[in-house]
Amino acid sequence: MATSLFSRVKERIKGAPGLSGRSADQASPTQGALSSMLGPSGRITLASLKWFFKESGKDDFIIFVKNPVLMGSALSEECLTSAEQPEENQGGDMGADTVGKTFIINVDNQISKKSGPGSSLPYAIYPLVKRTESDSPDNCITIGRTKDCDMNMKDLAISKLHAKITISKGEFYLQDCGSTNGTKISGRRINQDPEKLNDRDIVTFGDNEFTFLTPATLYNLLRKS
Repeated sequence: MATSLFSRVKERIKGAPGLSGRSADQASPTQGALSSMLGPSGRITLASLKWFFKESGKDDFIIFVKNPVLMGSALSEECLTSAEQPEENQGGDMGADTVGKTFIINVDNQISKKSGPGSSLPYAIYPLVKRTESDSPDNCITIGRTKDCDMNMKDLAISKLHAKITISKGEFYLQDCGSTNGTKISGRRINQDPEKLNDRDIVTFGDNEFTFLTPATLYNLLRKS
């Protein structure tokens, strides 16, 4: 079964018609072979990435992942091997998806990341590709607390529409969408003007940190682990 799945994925990344019915030459900048493996929140599991890493060479892996990923702060290079990803809460976390008010972060009394809303975000991996049913513009990935966002982060410190990433000429640009707790690149708070992301940038939404990794860098990290 694993071999069969691997073969189908290989065919898809080599140019066979994808889920959208388009060939690789016509492919959307935010959809690809990886789209079919995303969870309802737009995540992929570390186990899935490790499986494809073991089954493929570097070139196929890079084509498969296609775009950079945002990797949670708990999945550092040092602990990538041993880190266990908590399962995604399919039913939602304490109403984080529907609650009308975003919690304001207080450095002296931050929302706990050990349980409740946002508890699995440090272990999350969000590829910058979209689920096939996404309604957002083709070159845009939305980030926020509601299920309509491409990257659904069920954390009360995340605004309903917190930020978005746009793709232009192969580059990735992050902008805040007027969020309550802000968006940062490498510790610097940004505004609603798009700012270019670079490999290994630390991206923060509220108090949730992620590392922006290109497919090649992600491959090298998995190889080291």
